[in-house]
Amino acid sequence: MDFFEQQDRARQKTGQLVLLFFLGLLATLVAINLVCFLAYWFFYSPVELDGSPPVSALPGLLGEWFQVSPGASGEPSATLALAWSGWWHSNLNWQISLGVIGAVIIGTLFRFLELAGGGRKVADWAGAKPIQMGTSYPAIKQLINICEEMAIAAGMPVPELYLMEHEPGINAFVAGYSPQDAVLVVTQGALDQLSRDQLQGVVGHEYSHILNGDMRLNIRLMACLAGLVMIGQIGRFLLEANFWHGSRRSHRNDGRSALLMIGLGLVFVLVGYIGVLVGRIIKAAVSRQREFLADASAVQFTRLPDGLAGALYAIKGHAGGSQLTHRHAEDMSHFCFGESVALSDRLATHPPIVERIRAIAPHFVAQERSRRRRTESADDSVSRSQPQAFDSALTLVGISALVGQVTPDQLNYARDLYRHIPEQVKTWLHQSDGAKAYLYCQILLGSASARQAVLDLIKQEDSTLIDLLQKIWPYCQKMDEQLRLPIVDLLIPTLKKLSEAERLVFLDRLERLVALDGRVDFIEWVTLTLIQLRLRPTLAAAKRKLDGNIRHYQRALSTIFNILVELSRDKVAAEKAHQAICRQMDIAYRPSQTLQSIGYQGLGSALMALQQVNFVWRKTLLQAFADIIQADGRVEFREYEILRIMAQCLACPMPPLRPIPVNTSIR
Repeated sequence: MDFFEQQDRARQKTGQLVLLFFLGLLATLVAINLVCFLAYWFFYSPVELDGSPPVSALPGLLGEWFQVSPGASGEPSATLALAWSGWWHSNLNWQISLGVIGAVIIGTLFRFLELAGGGRKVADWAGAKPIQMGTSYPAIKQLINICEEMAIAAGMPVPELYLMEHEPGINAFVAGYSPQDAVLVVTQGALDQLSRDQLQGVVGHEYSHILNGDMRLNIRLMACLAGLVMIGQIGRFLLEANFWHGSRRSHRNDGRSALLMIGLGLVFVLVGYIGVLVGRIIKAAVSRQREFLADASAVQFTRLPDGLAGALYAIKGHAGGSQLTHRHAEDMSHFCFGESVALSDRLATHPPIVERIRAIAPHFVAQERSRRRRTESADDSVSRSQPQAFDSALTLVGISALVGQVTPDQLNYARDLYRHIPEQVKTWLHQSDGAKAYLYCQILLGSASARQAVLDLIKQEDSTLIDLLQKIWPYCQKMDEQLRLPIVDLLIPTLKKLSEAERLVFLDRLERLVALDGRVDFIEWVTLTLIQLRLRPTLAAAKRKLDGNIRHYQRALSTIFNILVELSRDKVAAEKAHQAICRQMDIAYRPSQTLQSIGYQGLGSALMALQQVNFVWRKTLLQAFADIIQADGRVEFREYEILRIMAQCLACPMPPLRPIPVNTSIR
């Protein structure tokens, strides 16, 4: 199943979630009406208690609400059928039903608004703290290295990292609306108990959820379930309010009101538990198969089944397992790598651990009983040779085989790239000043004719970074072009820790630096486009309604198609591919634009416009771009970098393409 099929599956799951939500709402409505009806039938049966008047004579107010006609004896009929008929035709039946529906809708909307901040909000809500990328703590540095390597391999941004410091259980989760705002949260227990291979298996599992489109579904599921349990929360509120204010009541009427409040509170808590039960069933139905799929995907691209199996086995043998102590542990159980709360197997959001281990490593459990913990040797297996030179004779396969797919070869290539980033540069990238200075250096590389003007503006507006810029500059001059995009991806989490105002000021400065020489170089365009894509507010774009009419984007597509044709070595073949694509997509063919007239800045604007294209078109668009690029039978490094940036603008992560070895030197 490729990336686009996974996204289709995620959208289908969203439809299933909506259906399950309404079924859960219906079950809750039936349950609360049944409880109220039984109470009505009991209170209005003419049974005397120790010679006291009939119970039905006590709650006169209820009689008015139910609007029941008395029988021949002056008492309501005690037959269940007539009682049900009276209930069904009463106003209170509809009042309660509408009240329940209103409470569920309010609870759902409130949770949606509460989680509108995306991945960061979920992490804060779970009590996690941001990880400082420049830390010297070995276990955290190991986590950072793993996350950065795997992000390079997947061609996606490095998620912001968070730590649940007071959670001894072994667990982790990802959250967000898109890869651009994703966060990865791990527990202290995972850092303390897992080896490198095991931690890599867990991270691979969570990255699979990002690539499979599960994060958005998880947030929607959490919001829907919040509505279903709203009734129980109202009940607890009534009981707590009555407890705290009970001592202030002195009048008889107040005592009756308190009794009514307690009764309503108990009923709401009882029926609210039905909502909790329904919610657990929905989570189990939605989540279980996704966990098997994420396990399989993690093993596929790490090629370390024993690593992931070892992490699962560690949970099985750990005293705290994977359980969380946070008060929202059950609310976010479907987010987590392992079960965050103890539930029966039928209601669990995850398959049993032994089944998960057998699915990825059938013989692991038997072998583990007689084997010591695996040693951390993954780093030693990575080649220490220089990155291979990019041979411009590559042919792109179908776009589905590239987007959102991570193979073991790509992971090894990403490790190779990562190891050739100097340690000092990595240290700088994890500091906000170092990340800014590195980007200034990229602008300097692309502004040869206006280098002094760029330096002067930096000295004027950000003078404290000049010394650091001078230290980074020699590294940037010698840096291989294959590291350009990976390094930008690595520094994004550091810059995201800036306030929104600081980010916008920095982006504005970068744009003005690029504009100083009156043109936009390729290096400048790559740098500026990626930074704009990652740092400008993206959450609104991630949640806005997408447009399914491709004709609304003809101007942007024409710009992109024409620039790709001009970059081709065989413009005749590329132009034929351009014409064929326009016919297939039934859009206007406009061959007049050139790179010189449009510029890379115009290309960036066109790509940003395509962010609103409905997802069903994105595979078609990326395949069209790839067809024009490879019309001449070759794929230049610059062309593939442009294609990767196009893919990222469309929220379709594409990994770096492993080059064919042509020599051992760096061009």
